[in-house]
Amino acid sequence: MRSLRSFAVLLSLVSAPTLPAWAGETPPPQAAPSEAGKQKCEHGVQKSLCTRCNPKLAPVYKSKGDWCAEHERPESQCVLCHPDLAQKGVK
Repeated sequence: MRSLRSFAVLLSLVSAPTLPAWAGETPPPQAAPSEAGKQKCEHGVQKSLCTRCNPKLAPVYKSKGDWCAEHERPESQCVLCHPDLAQKGVK
């Protein structure tokens, strides 16, 4: 019985994932879940939300009142009216 218990403890130690502190290594950095699935287009906006890449999205933004008629794009993506958006990569 004692050897069976010792075997179980040894097995659990061997099969347990190695902790970075034990291995002396740091885990590789991983992208945050919010950034992982968001690819940006050439306009610096999430590709699936860009009206210049997907003109069919314009009515959605217009219906929400998020539209810059002067520059024909959502106000929330209009770097011409909001130069501070350029710091976020919007073009």
